[in-house]
Amino acid sequence: MKTPDVIFPGADNGEGMIVHHKTAKGTDIYGLATPNIYVDTEWDLGPTWCYLIMCKKTTIIDTGRFENFDVVKNMLRSIDKDLSIIKRVIITHGHEDHDGNLAEIIASTGAELWAHALYPQMISYYPHIEDGARHPELPGSCRLCPMPEKFYRQCLPYHQKRSLLNLDFPIEDNQTLPEDGFRFIFTPGHTADSISIIFEDEVLFTGDTLLPDITPHPTVSFAFEANRRILPEEYRQENMVYGLMNYIKSLNKIAGLSSQPLPVTFPAHRMYYNGRFNIIHSSVDRARGVIQFHIDRCRDIMRILKDKPATMEEITAQHFPPVLLKGAGKSMGKNEIMAHVEIMRDCGDITWAGGDEDLVERTGSDSYLDVIGAYLN
Repeated sequence: MKTPDVIFPGADNGEGMIVHHKTAKGTDIYGLATPNIYVDTEWDLGPTWCYLIMCKKTTIIDTGRFENFDVVKNMLRSIDKDLSIIKRVIITHGHEDHDGNLAEIIASTGAELWAHALYPQMISYYPHIEDGARHPELPGSCRLCPMPEKFYRQCLPYHQKRSLLNLDFPIEDNQTLPEDGFRFIFTPGHTADSISIIFEDEVLFTGDTLLPDITPHPTVSFAFEANRRILPEEYRQENMVYGLMNYIKSLNKIAGLSSQPLPVTFPAHRMYYNGRFNIIHSSVDRARGVIQFHIDRCRDIMRILKDKPATMEEITAQHFPPVLLKGAGKSMGKNEIMAHVEIMRDCGDITWAGGDEDLVERTGSDSYLDVIGAYLN
C-alpha cells in the first residue's frame, strides 16, 4: 500500500489529520483522524480513524469517540463536505471511540445505521441478568468493563443515547453487496460484534481487528458465560464471539481472504503515529504477525510460571513494563493476561493451584503451541 495523500497534517500522533485515497474505480475515500482519550500510560491507541466513502450512497465508517460531534462536522467542512451528505453509517464495533458520535450523526442526517447483527444486544441494557457480569447495569458491550469507575462513568450519557438507536441493516458474515461494492467479514474477539469491511475488492477496513504497530485488547472468554443470555439464540450454544481464541480465528480469516492480496488496508488506529505513517503493506503478513505475538506472550507467561505458581497480578507485573501498569493500565494488563491464561487452561497447560481461581500453575504440557500455531499454517 502506498502512503495516502495528506490533505491536512495533524499532530505528532495523527490527531486532526485528513488523508485521501482514490480507488482504481475512481471512488474518493477520506480518512479523518478524530480525537481519542489519552491516559497516563503507554496503552495509547492514538486517534480514531473514521473513513468517508464517496460512493453511490455516501458512507462513513465509524464516528469517533463521544463528545467529538462538532470535530467530525468541522473536519468534513474542511474538505468541503457537509454532514448532510452522509446517507449510511457503518459501525465496525460497539466501543465508545468508534460509535461515540453515532446518535448525533443519525439525528442530524437521518442516515441508515449498519452494523453486525449482534450490535443491538451490545447497546441494550439487561440489568436483570447478572450471571457474573462485573457491571450488569451497563449495556451489553460493557458488562465486563475492566476500567475504573471514573472512566466508565464518563460513558453513561453516551450509552443512554446509543441504546435508543435502531439498526437498519444487520450485517452477517461474508455478506456481499455487489451494487454497493461492499463485502463484510465477521471478525469477533476484540468485541463480540466486530466486523471488517472490503470495498471494491481493493480496500480493507479493519476497525480494531488488525492494527499496525500495536494489537487490540482481546475480550476474555468468560464474557460468554456472563453474556450468554443476552445473545440471540443462535449464539448461545457455543462461544463463537468472545476470547482470545476467537480473535485469533478472526485474524486467520483476514489472512485467508480469497481476494488477497488487497492493495489497501485502512485500520482504525495508529495509521499515523510518532510523526510517521505505519502502513500495513500486507494484511496477511500483519495478521500472522499478530498471531505470533500472542503465541510469544503465552510463552512468556509459561516462563513466569516455570518455578512456582503465580497470581494473575504477579504475572501481569512480571510480564508488562511498569510504565504500562500506571493508572488504568493495571486493570487492562490483567485482562490481557487472563485472555491468554484462558487459552492455556483450555489446552490443559495451566490449572488453578489449590482450587484458587486466581493462582495458576503449569501442568507440564505446552499444547497451546500446536493449538494456536495451527493458525499460522
